[in-house]
Amino acid sequence: MNMTRYVLIGLAVLMGMTAGRAQDDAGSGSIRKWTLKECIDYAEQNSSDIAKAHARADQAKVEVLQSKAEWLPSLSASTSHSVNYTPFIKEQAGIDVDKASYNGSYGVNAGWTVWNGNQTANNIRLAKLSAEQSELQSEQILNSIKEQATQLYVQILYTEEALKVNRELLEQDEVLYRRGEELLKQGQIAKYELLELQTQVANGQYDIVSTQTQIDQYKLQLKYLIDLPGDMPFDVATVTISDEQALAAIPATATVHEKALMVRPEVRDADLAIKQSELSYSIAKAGYLPTVSMSAGLGTNHSSGNHSDYFEQMKRSFDASIGVSVSVPILDNRRNKSNVQKADISRTLAKLDREDVDYDLYNTIANYRLQAVNNQQKFQAGLARLRYNKENYAAIFEKARIGTMNIVETFNARTNLLNAQQDVLQSKYLTVYNMQMLRLYSGEEITL
Repeated sequence: MNMTRYVLIGLAVLMGMTAGRAQDDAGSGSIRKWTLKECIDYAEQNSSDIAKAHARADQAKVEVLQSKAEWLPSLSASTSHSVNYTPFIKEQAGIDVDKASYNGSYGVNAGWTVWNGNQTANNIRLAKLSAEQSELQSEQILNSIKEQATQLYVQILYTEEALKVNRELLEQDEVLYRRGEELLKQGQIAKYELLELQTQVANGQYDIVSTQTQIDQYKLQLKYLIDLPGDMPFDVATVTISDEQALAAIPATATVHEKALMVRPEVRDADLAIKQSELSYSIAKAGYLPTVSMSAGLGTNHSSGNHSDYFEQMKRSFDASIGVSVSVPILDNRRNKSNVQKADISRTLAKLDREDVDYDLYNTIANYRLQAVNNQQKFQAGLARLRYNKENYAAIFEKARIGTMNIVETFNARTNLLNAQQDVLQSKYLTVYNMQMLRLYSGEEITL
C-alpha cells in the first residue's frame, strides 16, 4: 500500500511538471506550429548537408571551365638575369676587358595541342557529367530528408493520438477508482480489488508521461533533422488524418516504379556514371594515338661584357621560332593497355551498379506498397473490432459506475479496448505513411 502511494505521488509530480510546461508553452504563444511542408522547405534552404552538396557542385563547375580552357594555347613570358665575375681573365691589347659582366635574356613562348586523340573534348564532356552528378547529390540528400521528416512527423501525429486515448482511459480509470472506494465502504469489493484499481490509475498516469516523452523525443529528432537552431522553440501543426485518407486507392508497384525511373536522382546518377565510364574508356584508348603540338617563341638577350649599345644588342639578338611536333607512343611499359583494361572493367561495373539501383528501387517501392496494403487491410478489419470493444467496455464501465463491479471483467474489457485502439491507430498512420512514400517515389509532393 505504501509503495503504491509513493508511485502515485511521483507520477503526480511528473504529470504536474508536464502539464505546467505545456501551459507555459501555450501561454507564451511564441512557439511556431510547423507543417511538414514548412519543415521540408526549411531544410532545403538551411541544411548543412545540402549546402555542402551545392558547394561540391560549384567545384565541379570550375572543373568544367578548366577542361574547356585546355582548348586554348598556353602563353608564357620569361626573363632571366645574371652577373658573371672572372677575376683572372687576360687583357687583350688595346681592348678593355671587364672582369664583371651583367647578362639578361627575355622571351615569350606559346604552345598548343592541335590533336591528342580527342582527349580534350572527352575530358570536357566528362567534367560536365561530373557537374551534373554533383547537382544530383543535393536532390538525393533532400529526398532522404523528406523520407525521414515524413516518418518522424507521422510518428508524432500517431503518438499524439495515442496520448489522447491514454488520457481518456485515465479519466475512466479514475472514475472507476472512486466508484471502487464507494463499493469498498459498502463491503461489495475487497481491499485488494481497490488496490488493483489504484494501480491501474498509476499505470495510466505512467503511460501518459511515457507517451509525452516519446513525442518530445520525436520532435527533437525532427528539429535536428531540418537543422533548426537548438534554442529555437519548435512544435508541429495539428493535422487530422481522416479514415478516408487511409482507405484511399493504393497505386500499383509497376506504376510507381515506372515513374520513379524517370524522376529519381539516384537513377539519373547511375545513368551518368555509365556515360562517364564510356568516355573514360575512349580517353584510355586515345593513349595509343599520336599527339600533335605546335609551339612558337620570341626571344632576345644582352650582356654588359659586350661593349655594343644595349638596344643594338637587343636588336641583333632578337629571334623568332615556330614548330610542330608529333609524339607517337611505341613502348610505354604497358601503361596504355592497363588503362584501357581498367576503363573497360569500370564500364562493366557502372552497368552492374545501374542494375542494382533499379533492383533496389523496385524492392523499396514494392515494400512500401506491401506495407500500405497490409496496414490498410488491418485498419479496415480493426475498425469493426474497435467498434465492438468500445461498445463492450462502455457497457461494462456503465455497469461498474452505477452498480456492481467485476474487476477481472473490467480490466479485460479495458485491455481489449486499448489494444484495439492502438492497433487501429498504428495501422491507420502506417498506411498513410507508406502511401506518402509511394507519392514521393512517383515524383509527387507529399500531402500531409
